[in-house]
Amino acid sequence: MGNEPRSPAFDAEDESAVRAVVSEFANTWNRHDMEAMHRLNTEDVEWVNVSGNHWRGNPAVYKGHDTIHRTIFAKTDMSVEGTVVRALAPDVAVVVATMKFGPVVMPSGQELPELKTRGSFIVVRREGIWKIAHFHNTSVDPEAEQHDPVTWDDTGFLPGRNPR
Repeated sequence: MGNEPRSPAFDAEDESAVRAVVSEFANTWNRHDMEAMHRLNTEDVEWVNVSGNHWRGNPAVYKGHDTIHRTIFAKTDMSVEGTVVRALAPDVAVVVATMKFGPVVMPSGQELPELKTRGSFIVVRREGIWKIAHFHNTSVDPEAEQHDPVTWDDTGFLPGRNPR
């Protein structure tokens, strides 16, 4: 990770600024500071969380995060294990971040183990400031991750897993 060629439309300063947005997202998550977290977003941000909820607009994203940070994620920290940044255009970047959340204490008191996810951030520069315009998060399947990059055979199954 991190050794991918940089797009000619994207310089080191832009890449650093985009990485800083993801880093600050993690910092605000760990402080459970929803005000600061949502200043990182565009007003028209769209957010698809790990459960598949689709929140549209910064007020809806704020409400969703505020709710989960007062309940199941009230004491949950997260860390960013790695990021891959790629320019799509001079003012648009995609960041794939590998993150760990947890442990999570459910309202019942049950503790869930850490959750490893990969989140895709679409970050845009508006009026000179990089902001999150879209986010989508998905859980990482530990078995599938062992074959990343994909090592499936020609049948579409992992090697040795073809049921035929």
